[in-house]
Amino acid sequence: MNKKGTVPTASIPYEKLGPPGIHGELHILAILEKESRNEKDRLNDTSLRKFNITARLAKTPPVAEDIKGDFTPEDGGSFLLTLPESQNMRVRCPYGVFEFKKNSKGEHSQIEFECETTTTAEAKRMFLNATLPFIDFIAYRANCPIHIATIKINDPKNDRQTIEYISPYRKVIVNPHSSNLLPELEPVFALYREAKNSHSDFYKFLCYHKLLEGLLGTMRSNLFKRAKDSGIKLTRKRDVIPNASDLEGKFKEYVGKPIKEFFDNILTPRFRNAVAHFITDDGAILNMSSPEHIDRYAEVLYITELSVRAVIDNYEAMVKELYGAQ
Repeated sequence: MNKKGTVPTASIPYEKLGPPGIHGELHILAILEKESRNEKDRLNDTSLRKFNITARLAKTPPVAEDIKGDFTPEDGGSFLLTLPESQNMRVRCPYGVFEFKKNSKGEHSQIEFECETTTTAEAKRMFLNATLPFIDFIAYRANCPIHIATIKINDPKNDRQTIEYISPYRKVIVNPHSSNLLPELEPVFALYREAKNSHSDFYKFLCYHKLLEGLLGTMRSNLFKRAKDSGIKLTRKRDVIPNASDLEGKFKEYVGKPIKEFFDNILTPRFRNAVAHFITDDGAILNMSSPEHIDRYAEVLYITELSVRAVIDNYEAMVKELYGAQ
């Protein structure tokens, strides 16, 4: 820990922030001389208490760079303006009252919300339930994008701060050796880049699902037919969910299992049908501003990406084998 001016800063190795592009949370506990409680008790406190939540707004999607928790209204911005003589906008809802703060340009740039609950996760859920429906409504009325770039949750009782972040992408040295871009892979790489460029976990998932659908279905069938017609027997590699040290939670149990089974039994019925159709056959409606729905797709995104990359690698190897045998 060092100090740059009056603002404390710290360096955290990339590998401790999770896989690139994945959402995470950084929990910070203040070091106090007279603090008698241990860190575990402060982190796992479930007593009823007040939380202060602050969100930074932005005109463009957030970029995974420095994790900043000391932002002010001047660090944010939006396309939403108010008259110079107007005060900050306050909105009352069933979850409480939240307030929009303005920057020096008169843009609504920050949202502040206070609630009383028992955990940081519940405080975040209450904030999203309170603010997102109104933000969605305003985005429609104003016909403009509104991005929540950063969420910071303060727990005064425990001198704890939680900051949401997107794990940064790492700089990569491009292999200088020559390589061939095969025509069969062009639409595959195009759709993969479309997913990586997206800032929506819902849309990323849909792109990944489309890739698995094509590579495990029609594209692979056509490839084997071409090989058979040419009298070539391709080497079949098992498409299994790869292991990854940073793959955690309930999806860890699927490591080593066939990707096709995971695709058919988990991804399609539980996730794809909702995000592709909006209203499913049973009448359920996907709400992309629901904290529960947001968390569901964020949780499954990484294992889906791992599966996609494994299937692409195997498909590319078979395409190269076909070309090499002709």
